[in-house]
Amino acid sequence: MDPYDILTHPLITEKNVTMMENENKLAFIVRRTAKKLEIKKAVEELYEVEVAEINTMILPDGRKKAYVRLKEEYLADEVATKIGVF
Repeated sequence: MDPYDILTHPLITEKNVTMMENENKLAFIVRRTAKKLEIKKAVEELYEVEVAEINTMILPDGRKKAYVRLKEEYLADEVATKIGVF
């Protein structure tokens, strides 16, 4: 499956920016049926990083949010800059 079908878009809020700096995590809105392994592969392929952990949750509006923690050698804020978030 195409990684762009799995990752809908990055999610940037004040809370997520703080998580980027303190916990090395990125947040994405993902396809509702995407599994954690599919999300991991999509992030690693698109952004050339290694993923340490993924947590997902279903939002009240029905969308699925994924918190992706990167391994220590990769910085979330650098990836966010590469994506064009900042």
